[in-house]
Amino acid sequence: MSITVIKQLVPLVVKKHVSAYIGSRDLSLPSCKRCFIFLAADYGNIGDIAISRAQKQYLENVLTGYEVISIPISQTRFVLSSIKKQIKNDDIVTIIGGGNMGGIYPDIEELRQLVIKFFPYNRIVCFPQTLDWDGSAKSKRALKTIVKKYARHPDIHIFARESITHNKLIELFNKYNNVNIGLVPDIVMSASAESLGATDSLEASGILKCLRNDKEVALSTTQHAIVDKALADTGHEITKTDTHAGGSRLDDKQCEKLLADKLSQFRAAKLVITDRLHGMILCLISGTPCLVLPNSNHKIRQTHIDWLSDHTRLVFLELKDINEIPKFIDELLAMPHGMMNDSLVDINKYNDLKEALTKI
Repeated sequence: MSITVIKQLVPLVVKKHVSAYIGSRDLSLPSCKRCFIFLAADYGNIGDIAISRAQKQYLENVLTGYEVISIPISQTRFVLSSIKKQIKNDDIVTIIGGGNMGGIYPDIEELRQLVIKFFPYNRIVCFPQTLDWDGSAKSKRALKTIVKKYARHPDIHIFARESITHNKLIELFNKYNNVNIGLVPDIVMSASAESLGATDSLEASGILKCLRNDKEVALSTTQHAIVDKALADTGHEITKTDTHAGGSRLDDKQCEKLLADKLSQFRAAKLVITDRLHGMILCLISGTPCLVLPNSNHKIRQTHIDWLSDHTRLVFLELKDINEIPKFIDELLAMPHGMMNDSLVDINKYNDLKEALTKI
């Protein structure tokens, strides 16, 4: 039997254990109290990079006397054992926020559950997430596993970043007093473009089109054509961009540059049109007017309803109203830019998160 055939017969879970064992390494940790950020983005999703950086900034502001340590997602399996040997009971374990809780990104969800399992004696704080689910058997199995694995931990705090996820989490964990459910905005809303490295431009020009072409797209081909015509009719230069740059195992400087460059690009535009959640958030913290379309799930729509419905430089347009887009484009093009040193929401909106981190 060939080596290739043998490899194909080995279960994936065994391969992951073997890979973690072979690649394991010691991680030198400071002797002070530590707060860990697990699954930090070291890949080219700029929204996730923004979450990782904003989460670290928030923790450094809130936790005095703690060293905040980011563990890149690609290194998770290789350093868990080393951290487990060194961790103290008063260390805090946080897990990255975002939109990867559930079954649509199973590899990331599996790593989240692994982190929760590894540290049963430390407080676990899952930063604001969107949970995905549907009526399929696969989705039901994923939710059942989430409840089973999370509820085993005696001190876990799970934060939703919009109310639909919040309500679902309360439903899922209503029998477990040890699982604390909270609702706060996406953590990037606590940051400013300036604090994340953006630079200002002398004069804004052109329109940026930041539309997705993946499994979360909701815009049909016909609707996309309506958008393109409306943009072309403005007479402004139209530039395509994305918040996904590609790449993996990026170092800190590469991640910082991707984020700063994207924020600066948004800042330099007169208008951004997007159906990406962090396209919307990064655009707004950069001070640029933004026309937002829905994606395939609830995260953008409900984020707008919960936290941003009174934002003057934001228009959320339902796809059924897509023919009205020229009117809203004109209105947004006439709006001035905002500041780059403001966060999108009142920092007090994060008080429940702060309490989960500080009251131990």
